[in-house]
Amino acid sequence: MSRQKKWAIGYLVAFIVMIFVNYLTTTNVGGVANNNETIIQPAGFAFSIWGLIYILLFIWIIKVFFAKTWEESVASRLKFWPIVNFMLNALWIIVFTQQWIFASVIVIIALLYTLAEMYTTLTETGYHWFDRMPFSIYFAWVTVATIVNIFNLTEKYNLDGLFGMGELGWTLLILAVATLIGVAIGIYFRDWLYPLIIIWPYFGIYTKNAGKYGSLDIVLLIGSIILLITAIIVIFMKVRSGSRRPAENR
Repeated sequence: MSRQKKWAIGYLVAFIVMIFVNYLTTTNVGGVANNNETIIQPAGFAFSIWGLIYILLFIWIIKVFFAKTWEESVASRLKFWPIVNFMLNALWIIVFTQQWIFASVIVIIALLYTLAEMYTTLTETGYHWFDRMPFSIYFAWVTVATIVNIFNLTEKYNLDGLFGMGELGWTLLILAVATLIGVAIGIYFRDWLYPLIIIWPYFGIYTKNAGKYGSLDIVLLIGSIILLITAIIVIFMKVRSGSRRPAENR
């Protein structure tokens, strides 16, 4: 059995474990989140993006099985990182549903780190467009999910008034930071999908708050416009310069 197929089997097993844990505890996640509800928490429908992420990851794993050589396989570059990521994903579900919020923040930060490792590795070493696409969506969503999880922690321990800003003030500041992160990653890595995906939780946040905070609506609208413009600029840059590296055309 080839090395990439061995890694692909490892990815698939870890993926199945992650899906199984998610299946068993999905309804509990919403309940815990509602117990520590924050302004920045998106409406429930926004979390449907996990379905898309899991479908794309499954297709990505199947694609690993069919790499012609070890050198052409993404497994030769990522090695153990997807397995670690899937296990952290499952672990987060467990600790969050047990309402160990502080532990869940530590786990989701570790999860975000593994995504950053895989995302940058794929980008810097050359990739087929589909190699990075699932991770662009996954990375963007978990970036926002990490922020929401941290706000769950501040709500649980009544820290949302830190430095006298209040929860709304912190929410507006963090949304501005998230927008800047989306712009920076989109431009630096020439990834139009990452900033575009961040608009989705922004829409979920807007819908859940239903116009309750005018300043929040303005920040969400401006942030979404900036992220959309960033995505358009990146697409224009890629089309104009033929920016795909030779390795991307495999």
